[in-house]
Amino acid sequence: MHVVIVDPSRVVQQKLAIELEATGCYVDCFSASDLALQYVEATRSVDVVLTSLELEPIPGLELCWNLRTLVGEKRPLHIIVMSSNTSERALAEALDCGADDFTVKPVRREELMARLRAANRIITLQRQLVEQAHTDYLTGVLNRRAFLAAMEEKRLELDPTDHLSLCLLDIDRFKNINDTYGNDVGDTVIKAVARIAGEEAPIVARLGGQEYALAFPVLDAAQAAHWCDVIRTNIEGHVFEHENGTFNATCSFGVTEWNQGESLGVALQRADRALMTAKHNGRNQVQTAEKQPALETA
Repeated sequence: MHVVIVDPSRVVQQKLAIELEATGCYVDCFSASDLALQYVEATRSVDVVLTSLELEPIPGLELCWNLRTLVGEKRPLHIIVMSSNTSERALAEALDCGADDFTVKPVRREELMARLRAANRIITLQRQLVEQAHTDYLTGVLNRRAFLAAMEEKRLELDPTDHLSLCLLDIDRFKNINDTYGNDVGDTVIKAVARIAGEEAPIVARLGGQEYALAFPVLDAAQAAHWCDVIRTNIEGHVFEHENGTFNATCSFGVTEWNQGESLGVALQRADRALMTAKHNGRNQVQTAEKQPALETA
C-alpha cells in the first residue's frame, strides 16, 4: 500500500513512516500541503492520504476537498484525517469535505493499523467496482462507455497536430456462427477477436454484440489501416474448434481519422460508413473512409 503522510511536524512524519514501513507500506511525507496535492495528482499509485488538519498553505479541510475532487470516481483514494480536535463538529466537517476516516492525535499504532486494513479492504472493493463499470464482462476489454470517455481524454492529451485514428470492426456472419455451433462457441469467437485485436491495437473496446472499436493514437488512417489488416489476417488465420471439427471466422473493418475540432460521434459515424462499405464489398476487408478536412479551431 502506498501512503502519503501530510503533517507540519517532521517528528510526526518520521514516527508514522517508520511504523508504516515496518508493515510493508511505501511511504512519502510532506510538510507543505500544496506539494502533497501535486504529488498525489501525479502519482496514481497512492492509495491512502494520512493528513493533519493544521496545514499550510492549503488548510487540511480544503486539502481533503481538493483531493476528492482531483481523483473523482475513477481513482480509489482513502483519506484519513488526523486531529487533536475530537469534537463531533470537527469529524463532521472532515467527512463533509471528502475524508473517509478520522483518527485522534497522537495516533496510536494499533488503531492506525486497523484503519489501514479497513482502508485496504475498501480500496480493493472500489477497484473491483471501477473495473466492472468500465470493462466488458465477456472479453475484459473496455466497454462502450469507457471507450468513449477514454477517447475524449486521449484527444485532450495529444498535441493538436497528432493523429488519432479510429476503427470499427464487426465479425462477419456472426449469427450463422451462433446458429451453427451454438452460443458458447460464439462467445469463444468474441473473446478471441478481442484478444487478437489487442495484440496490435493500443486501445480495444467491445461496443456490444460482435462489434468492436479500436483506437490508434498518433497514427494516421493509412498507418492504422495497415495494423487493422494485420489483425484481420490474424483473425482469419485463427482456427476455432468445436465438437464436429474446426472453422475460421473473418471480420470487416472501417477506419477513419478523428480530426481535431470535430466531435467523436462524427468520426465514429464516418468509421461506421466505411465498415458498411467493407461489408457490402464482400466482407473480410479493411475499408478506409475518405479523408475529411480538419476543422479550424479558434
